[in-house]
Amino acid sequence: MNLPPKLTINQDLGHGAVSEALAAIPELIEVHTVSGSSDLMARIAARSNPDLQRVLDAMIATRTVLRASSVIVLNTHFQGRTLNLLEAAAARQPE
Repeated sequence: MNLPPKLTINQDLGHGAVSEALAAIPELIEVHTVSGSSDLMARIAARSNPDLQRVLDAMIATRTVLRASSVIVLNTHFQGRTLNLLEAAAARQPE
């Protein structure tokens, strides 16, 4: 399964203005406000590395994004482990 690349975004215009500008780019699947060194995190759909560059260029062209850094998943070791969490919660004694 190919996972969409994740991008971290730095901006200085406010999350509302940036997310509104980015909403016009159809390849952006989701945008989240995050904690840490970046302001926003986005997942995008890109067919290839050149296509990823095209989407990044479109984001920068909005003039609301100062910097974007991409992370591409190379291998998934596990995901969607909710069963383990539910089993652990069920085994815990009520407090």
